[in-house]
Order: sequence, then C-alpha cells, then structure tokens
Amino acid sequence: MERFKFLFFTILFVPLTFAQSYPDAHVDHLLKNGIASIMEQNYEEAEKTFSYLDFEYPKLPFGKLYLSAVVITKANDLSIPLEMEKISKYLDEAERIIEKNNLISPLWVNYFWGMIHGYRAYSSSLQGKWFSTFSDGINAVNYFENCLKIDSSFNEALIAIGTYKYWKSVKAAWLPFFSDERVEGFQLLSKATQKVSYNFPSGVISLIWVYIDSKKFTSAITLAQDAIKKYPGNRNFKWALAQAYENVDLVKAIETYYELLASYASVMKKNRINEIVLKHKIAQDYDRLGEAKKSLQICNEILLNKNFTDYEKHITEDRLKRVNTLRNKILSQQKEK
Repeated sequence: MERFKFLFFTILFVPLTFAQSYPDAHVDHLLKNGIASIMEQNYEEAEKTFSYLDFEYPKLPFGKLYLSAVVITKANDLSIPLEMEKISKYLDEAERIIEKNNLISPLWVNYFWGMIHGYRAYSSSLQGKWFSTFSDGINAVNYFENCLKIDSSFNEALIAIGTYKYWKSVKAAWLPFFSDERVEGFQLLSKATQKVSYNFPSGVISLIWVYIDSKKFTSAITLAQDAIKKYPGNRNFKWALAQAYENVDLVKAIETYYELLASYASVMKKNRINEIVLKHKIAQDYDRLGEAKKSLQICNEILLNKNFTDYEKHITEDRLKRVNTLRNKILSQQKEK
C-alpha cells in the first residue's frame, strides 16, 4: 500500500484524537499527558495513561476512544498490522458508555459520536469498504458540525471538518454526488491552526499535506520545519517534510529520509516495511540527481531482503517490483555507455 494512501486516512481521522479541553481538570490533565506521549511516539506510555483514564472514569468513553487512537497511530507509524478486533472492541464499548450515560453534555456527546464514526470509517477504508468509509465519514462530519452549532469555537470540529472536506474532494471527485469542497476545507484548516493549543499538531499535519497536494511546497516546508522544532522526534512531520523537499531540494529530501531511517532503527529491531519504503525513495532521489551508482547500491540492498512475513509480503510486493524496475533501468543505462 502506498504510504500516501495510508496517510490520507490517518490524517483524515487522527486529528480526531486530540481533544478540546474537557471541563474536568483531572480528565484534561490525563488527556494532555496521553496526547503528549502519542506526539513523542511513546505508545507504551500513552496506552498506560489512557488505560488509567479508562479505569478512573468508566462513565466517560475517553479511555476507550483514545486507546483505539493509540492502536491506529502506532500501526501507521511502525507499519505493523492493524489490530481490527481490538479497535472494534474499544469502539463498541465506547458506544455502550455513551448510550448509558445521559449526564454527558450535548457538545461532548456529538464529539464522541464523531470520533467513533471517524475511526469506523478508517477501519472500513483498510478493508476496501468504500461505501462504509464515506458513509461513516459523512456521519462523523455531521456530528462535528453539530459541535460547531453548539460552540462555534470548538476547534477540533474545524480541524476534522476541514480535513474531511478537502480530502474527500480530492479522493472522491469522480463520484457525482460529492461536490468539490477543497477551498472550504483549506480555509477551515487554516483557521483552526491559527489557534495554538495542545491540539495544534493535528491541524498542522493535515495542513502540511494539503499544501503538498496543492503544490505549495515552500509553505509545506516552512510549516513542517516549525512543527519539527516543537516536536523534533515526531516522524509524521518528517515524512511530510521529506515529501515536500522532493519537489524542491532532492539532497535535503534524502537527508530527511535517512533521519527517518535512523529513527526507526532506534525503536524497532527490524522494520523492513519502512526500511524498504525509505530506501526506495532515497534510491529514486539519487537516480533523479544522476547518481546512478548510489541508487543501484541501495536497490541491491533492498532486494537482499528475504523471508518476508505474509503481512510484509502483501505491503511491499508492488514496491519491490518498482525497486527491481529501477535497478534494471540503471543496469540497462550502464550497458549502453
């Protein structure tokens, strides 16, 4: 699966994991700590925090919802299989909590339902169930629009709606019943990211990818660099920065991809999916720079990987074919010289 396709659904619904300030100070404190751990990509600590939140506040669905967010974010970041059963279990339990508790304010009830539909849409997308994906996506947006009707300053709703409207328009433009709302989506995201709060990163990563899609690479680079200064270890921002650099400065793109490669080596003994994707991108960029020898060397390194798991084989099959195509092209060019 192409990382951009995977990232599309991640940025579509991961913004829903960064909550507006909750009235209860202790709940808000736990949410901030858990979110900080997600931003630092310390998933074990995030899971502990949200499990404690779930234990301390069983009548609130926050714990279940954010535990599902940890599962989704970790799987995307580390390119490991998504635990669908665990996510479904958390979401089903969150639904039961909302339905039983009539003391939650209407604002937060709509917010919670928006999150649930957002995560369900994400799960459907990974299973290729596109009707369910967009159906749940629309339901999520409707709930977030309800949030804005109740409180027009509810920043999370702006981020969620803006992200959905833009990427829905890009990915479903060929469908007759979807209108082009890219301009409105961009405006909502721009407005949301002007408010600096602890939910700021989710809007920023969405806006960076919108800039890249719109070919506003300088704006994307500036925004990504600012975000990395605040969150130097966050790989989401570096992936976006490298992608933007590919269109204006291949040398810096390669440097950033190597930084990502090193960061994965420090958190996993062997992450062959991300290793293959990153090395392929580096090889492509070296080829575009005219450094065929370096590109060929990296292609050979990639193709030395053997004994893939079924999951690795499924994810990397198409990319390995493209690596081999690049390698053969370089070898053919060398023979002609």
